[in-house]
Amino acid sequence: ANTTTKPSNSTTTTNKTTTNTTTPKTETKKEPETIVYDAELTDGYYTAGIDFPAGRYTVTAIVGTGNVSSSNMWDGGLNEMMGIDEDSNLYSQEFKNASLDEGVILEISGNLTIKIHSDKADATPLKKRVQPNTETIRLTNGYYYSGEDFPAGVYDVVAIEGTGNVSSDNLWDGGINEMMGIDDSSFSELYSKLFKNVDLPAGTELEISGGVTVDLVPSK
Repeated sequence: ANTTTKPSNSTTTTNKTTTNTTTPKTETKKEPETIVYDAELTDGYYTAGIDFPAGRYTVTAIVGTGNVSSSNMWDGGLNEMMGIDEDSNLYSQEFKNASLDEGVILEISGNLTIKIHSDKADATPLKKRVQPNTETIRLTNGYYYSGEDFPAGVYDVVAIEGTGNVSSDNLWDGGINEMMGIDDSSFSELYSKLFKNVDLPAGTELEISGGVTVDLVPSK
């Protein structure tokens, strides 16, 4: 008898283990873009992000004497009597590393011109000031009310002739109290010819006295 032996089919399966060795990506934080910024500023209010880029600044007095303060004076800002005066030690000529973040308001008063400088100011484009009114208003001695005698808004106050005082009842909230005028005598340094970005919202009382004539020019 013929005996046939069939070979047995034996299949061996090997399970392979796959190990994921992918290294997680590390996100690199992008540094904000900065620029070198310089500007000369006279009496008035200036807002970081609108009138100049936010940043850390060196403030230097270059003409006259007066006061420089910021709305964050207790949080990295400044409140200094500054100026060029060789006859006294009352005034600082330079203040370094003042932090003027976006929205901080810098106030200059007293017929003073300063220079601000930053090596790393914010490169974000400046915002435009919202200013619906475009008409220049000329005023002489008297009381005037914004929203009644002239449109409410933000104005540059410009002395045209004479000397006197210009004040508003919102002095501590963006208003003004300045000796202003055109004077070619030895007392000329007492008077400001220009005060920028004065906020005169509806209902604000503005007083002009002493014989000075001023223009209210809508701030840009």
